[in-house]
Amino acid sequence: MEKLQLEDFTKFKFLSGLKYSPSGSCAAFVVHRIDVEENKYLSNIWVLDTKTKKYFQLTSFNEERGFVWLDDDYVLFAGSRNPKDKEKAESGEEFTKYYKINIHGGEAVEAFVIPKKVTEILPVDDDTFLLIALYNVNKKDLEGLSEEEKKKELERRKEEKDYEVFDEIPFWANGKGVINKDRGRLYVYKLSDNKLQPITDEYTDVYSLKLNKDKTKAVFIGKSYKDKMPLTSDVYIYNLKVGELKKVNKDSDFSYRYVDFLGDKIICAGTDMKKYGINENSKFYVLEEESGERRCITPELDMSLGNSVNSDVRYGSGFSFKAEGDYLYFISTERYSAYLNRINLEGKIEKVIEKDGSVDMFDVCGDDILFIGFRGLKLQELYEYKDGQEIQITDFNEWVQKERKLSKPERVEVETRPGHFIDGWVIKPIDYEEGKKISCYIGYPWRTKNCIWRNLFSRNAVLGGRRILCIFLQSQRKRWKGQRVC
Repeated sequence: MEKLQLEDFTKFKFLSGLKYSPSGSCAAFVVHRIDVEENKYLSNIWVLDTKTKKYFQLTSFNEERGFVWLDDDYVLFAGSRNPKDKEKAESGEEFTKYYKINIHGGEAVEAFVIPKKVTEILPVDDDTFLLIALYNVNKKDLEGLSEEEKKKELERRKEEKDYEVFDEIPFWANGKGVINKDRGRLYVYKLSDNKLQPITDEYTDVYSLKLNKDKTKAVFIGKSYKDKMPLTSDVYIYNLKVGELKKVNKDSDFSYRYVDFLGDKIICAGTDMKKYGINENSKFYVLEEESGERRCITPELDMSLGNSVNSDVRYGSGFSFKAEGDYLYFISTERYSAYLNRINLEGKIEKVIEKDGSVDMFDVCGDDILFIGFRGLKLQELYEYKDGQEIQITDFNEWVQKERKLSKPERVEVETRPGHFIDGWVIKPIDYEEGKKISCYIGYPWRTKNCIWRNLFSRNAVLGGRRILCIFLQSQRKRWKGQRVC
């Protein structure tokens, strides 16, 4: 077995987007890998037969990052398989082309084209889709323009590519870049007449979109603003039968972070930010549709909802919350692990998957649970959780365990005050001998506007003894000069 090499990082596989088919007979997920030559990720959809546990690659164009199930046999996904489509996109034209493919065989066929950049789509029936698409207030809508008008608008956009105008905050987001005047707008799309109808106004940003069980109503969180994004948010319901949109909550000082239907009730997570501000942990609430009253069902809850276990070997996302039956399943981060839990409308929380490690994402269908996560020193794999046991299904990254020597991190627990702990980790070199001195030096000039960090280095340290790795930071700024951080 060899030590881990630098080029090994380019061979890792990343899993995301796990979703059961409607009946649970199959599940699909996305596998990403790195293309070093083109400096990008290659992504394809894979399918798992949940009975036989056999899995196979469904698509092969390396661009399929998102998908939804239409039924137990067909998957709908966005793609760009025609060279002319890529030319249109490069010219600045906005659209999303969807394909559908039978998981039992056959080629993908074009389903429809949405004249917007779609970020999320939910099938309602064979003819109706509910979707969130990007809308920019400062850009003229291309839909409905003549070819001449469209050409002029695209030319104008091309001329303005050299600069950006910022007239609101935030104007930038990690992973997205410039977002000035961008909104996630809610639309209904009718396949039969190829009609796209906006539901929310042009200044409302929509997220956490969910359908009820019979797909007659949609609930979502919205933030409406023109110059400065508020810290608070609102909950809305859209009735698909009558085409009516209404705001549900009566409060105006609450940050809603997740919302869904649980039976005929609305369950949500959020905070009033009164104790710790914007980073305050969320609690669970039941929101009454008719009265708009919000009732806390977990007043004593204080944990981080979702997965915040740090890692640089992830790409893509999946469900952190999922309503199924009488429960809302959710991931929580507690110290150094992320677990799967469930809660009912009475506020009773049960830990479903309680093994240390990281549940990155999951899906639930009846009593069946699949999840993607980290276990031990393993990279991401797909697991089944059944009868209290975890069963590893995939082996995309198993070669790392079989062919490379790995150092197991050792946890160091520090109690900062009674009942409050900080967890640190020591990673010893491969084949390290107890008591052996190690010399290491890292030269890392980090330039910022106000100072230049110099001489980031570590002194000789004896691992396993009283001294452990000490890092010193020195700066040109007088108030920092000579300060040591251990």
